[in-house]
Amino acid sequence: MLHSWTSLLLLSLAFSAALQVPGRRQTNNGVHLAITPTCGKLGGAFANVNAGVITSGIKTLVAFGDSYTSGGRSDGGPLAAAVLNGTSPRAGGRVTDGPVWAEDVASDLGATIKDYAVSGAVVNVTLWPSKAGQSDFLHQAALFLSQNNALNSATTLYTVFFGINDFSASSTDGNHLPQAAAELLTQIKQLASAPINARNVVVLDDYGRGKHSATGDAWKQAVFDGLSSLRAQGLNVAFVDFAPLWDGVLGSSPGFAAFGYANSGACIPNLSQTDLSGECSTPLNSFYWLPGHPSKETHRIMADYVNFVLAKCKA
Repeated sequence: MLHSWTSLLLLSLAFSAALQVPGRRQTNNGVHLAITPTCGKLGGAFANVNAGVITSGIKTLVAFGDSYTSGGRSDGGPLAAAVLNGTSPRAGGRVTDGPVWAEDVASDLGATIKDYAVSGAVVNVTLWPSKAGQSDFLHQAALFLSQNNALNSATTLYTVFFGINDFSASSTDGNHLPQAAAELLTQIKQLASAPINARNVVVLDDYGRGKHSATGDAWKQAVFDGLSSLRAQGLNVAFVDFAPLWDGVLGSSPGFAAFGYANSGACIPNLSQTDLSGECSTPLNSFYWLPGHPSKETHRIMADYVNFVLAKCKA
């Protein structure tokens, strides 16, 4: 009898320990963080850091960005349900099959999301002739400002996630990434000024989605340096670098299988298709849903990554 009780106790302790493994979720179809974000500090090389952003008590998350952040509606209003409907591969207009990372973070915080992100967006469209007609941070911020939202600065978190489309455009239009970085910081300064008076701003980056370049890293460093200056002026800022996550999945250390993925590719073969034809056999364990765009499971671990940085990378 003693042996039986001892076995049950050990089993219970093992189960409890499994639930407490940092970054590892017991749901999400087996997909979980298999790396621990590395923390740094402002004033040096770019790194994951939280300099003053306090997430407790946050009631509203205001999101700016591109398709990685877009919830399918770009005016800050309520988002459509994040579920697939019929044969469309886009859940409620999202470029994925469920909630995006910003929705997951907002849900974790118990906050309402106001999403202004638009698929294909860049920081400043005038810098990139090949992106003519696309949305940009300037227009998204202008729309937000025009609405005269009466948000409490102390309970509002702003997230800014650009760079992917700017980086891709630089190969066609020339390297205007330094100007894009300066413009991104200018827009953040505007949000931090009256009448908005933003206090808490998180900037995220994944410019190369597994690819690295000197010009891309210079863009990231310029943004990071600018955040250091804004922090010195009293703004609470955080920087989240997704590059290690993409490197971990797409590279061999530790590789996609360690995260619970069946593959590191896309489940739906073509970005432009409007149906589910050609859907993979492992839709719940694919890194990308549509080419180059995270699956809902990946968005969930992106949110876990963000939450870790905000909680553990305080500087």
